[in-house]
Amino acid sequence: MQNCRAVVRVVVLSSPTLTASGHHWRDRIAQEISGVSVTHLALDAAMSGTATAMSGLGLDVEVALLLIDGSTQELNRALDAAMHAMQHSAGESGGLGAARVIAVSDAVATVCSRAGFELMPRANADSELLPFLRGIVACASNLREARRELSLLNRVVGSMRNELEERTEELQLAAQVQRDFLPLPIEPVHGVRVSTFYRPLALVSGDVYHIEQVDDDQISIFLADAVGHGIPAALLGTAVCRSLEVTERVHGVMRVLGPAETLARANRRLIEHQRATTRFATAIAGLLDCRTRRLRLAVAGHPPAILLRPGQLPQQIEASGGLLGIFPDEEYSEVEIDLQPNDRLLLYSDGFEQAFFEDGASRHIEEFGKLAGVLDCEQLVNEIAARIDAQSGSLHQADDLTLLCISVEEIVAMRRAA
Repeated sequence: MQNCRAVVRVVVLSSPTLTASGHHWRDRIAQEISGVSVTHLALDAAMSGTATAMSGLGLDVEVALLLIDGSTQELNRALDAAMHAMQHSAGESGGLGAARVIAVSDAVATVCSRAGFELMPRANADSELLPFLRGIVACASNLREARRELSLLNRVVGSMRNELEERTEELQLAAQVQRDFLPLPIEPVHGVRVSTFYRPLALVSGDVYHIEQVDDDQISIFLADAVGHGIPAALLGTAVCRSLEVTERVHGVMRVLGPAETLARANRRLIEHQRATTRFATAIAGLLDCRTRRLRLAVAGHPPAILLRPGQLPQQIEASGGLLGIFPDEEYSEVEIDLQPNDRLLLYSDGFEQAFFEDGASRHIEEFGKLAGVLDCEQLVNEIAARIDAQSGSLHQADDLTLLCISVEEIVAMRRAA
């Protein structure tokens, strides 16, 4: 079966005074250039419906030759009609041909800069027109194939763009849901305040945290960092946080769980729900008695908390314990520390180790230490955020960033506030 796209379609449109010339060029092109199909139309008849005339002939027109004997206005009008018709014809047939318009006229066209249009003086037609058409015919096959591939790519790209927009919209909704499940700020308890900094790497985050006042005096604090990024890490982190246990009822009496027990239960819950793959996370848990200022901390493979005291170097609060989700019988130890007035304790995800990275080493502890004199917890969090933004490459952060800042006010300040 012969491929109907193998022939280059040419239509000759001529002014009434150039009808004979139109017939001449139709016959000459057909005789001297192989691989073309040439049709002649009267320009006046076609001007009122060039597209209909072309499509009515069943042509996927690739070249229109205009023979114009008239004014610039007439030339421009004919050019507009022809180019519009060719685009319409190609669209109707799904054609991918090269829409080229060649005008042979001594008039001056004001649309000569339009793509796919060539203006040739009548005196040059005998020597230049046929070589020009031969060049178009020689390139036609490659142009068709290129346009066919381009059309296919455009459809694929369009489909991918639509799918990407849908996925982005879904991610934005997921991010909003995840943020909605973050704990609300709690009121100060006996002069103890907690401020937060939360900045996901992408729309959703593998970092999760939980802050809860469990009784009149105590605050439970939990921060977990699911290994990985994106949706899998976000789902894992959310699952860990939603199954978190910080209290239990025994014979109708509420009991507050210590941080080590909280981590142990979270570890067992995570392992119980694993199937084909092993998912794990780091975590740090704390229980702070705001009246006595005594803090109990436990760690599951997580960066140690950092204690800031005015006039002292930053102190890392170390504790032992493996990752959540690895060994069901993992034991977590606790460390206790008595907080003092103007102390600030920082619990953070490991993204800060990469956020402050220079000369092959993390310097996040040094950066935190520079802010030891900032006593207001909210101001301290804002200062840390500003320092992150000032880092080279801060627009392309490497990991999720989450930080909890616990501050202890002086007794005098507490009484004044009261």
